[in-house]
Amino acid sequence: MIYSLKDITKNYQSRNGPVRALDRLTLDVQPFERVALLGPSGAGKTTLFRLLNATLRPTSGTLSFDGSDVGAMSSRELRQMRRRIGTIYQQHQLVPSLSAFENTLCGKLGSWSLLETIRSAARPTKRDTEQAMAALEAVGLADKRNARADELSGGQQQRLTIARVLMQDPDVILADEPFASLDPALAESVASLLLELVQNGKRTLVATLHDVDLALRYFPRVAALRDARIVFDKAPSDVSSEDLDTLYSNDSESEVDLRANSDFQEAPREFKHKQHRAR
Repeated sequence: MIYSLKDITKNYQSRNGPVRALDRLTLDVQPFERVALLGPSGAGKTTLFRLLNATLRPTSGTLSFDGSDVGAMSSRELRQMRRRIGTIYQQHQLVPSLSAFENTLCGKLGSWSLLETIRSAARPTKRDTEQAMAALEAVGLADKRNARADELSGGQQQRLTIARVLMQDPDVILADEPFASLDPALAESVASLLLELVQNGKRTLVATLHDVDLALRYFPRVAALRDARIVFDKAPSDVSSEDLDTLYSNDSESEVDLRANSDFQEAPREFKHKQHRAR
């Protein structure tokens, strides 16, 4: 089990008193699984995401990573854990003035010493150069190696963030709304690329998504959060329109659309003629 969460609760203190972001949540993720996390705004997806990348600790419950209790890890063990986790954020977090090649090399920063970082900034090793170019090639950006990050299009920048994660060579990729800033055609292209690279590299992928259509078509497992709890955890073929209606009902911050979608018309689902998309 790469992740095991048992009765996880996370509380925050606000001006109006304590807020429960996660409430006795239990979730297991097997190695090499691809899991989409759905839910309306405020459901707890971001809190769960931060627990998974070890930037947040639960208030109570047990979080294990690859069989080890995260709460009992030393600082050194936590750093080792984080090196095995690559994160893709909705905001690309690239260095605008650096080239695509240099931004890709940044994927190694977590494993480099200070001396190695200084050396690589001036003259990367042959091995690092080959690995960075292989990552750029994998995402179709080898011809943009010398282009500054701020000269790239939005789709290219998101592909560059994937190349940076590939450079890190993690066991797990966590993606927080990785397609939200892209138009539908680009989102489709980047989603296909990411899932292919994850599957070919035998990595685990957990992604928070608002686009239900992409979640149901690209992920073999869909877990949904509402009111700090998991309300369903199913294969996409088992997710019904009633499940999605309940998930997004009375959501004041996310509007849900039901519209015809040709990709769903041939899908053996109860709601095959409808697409839910929370914007």
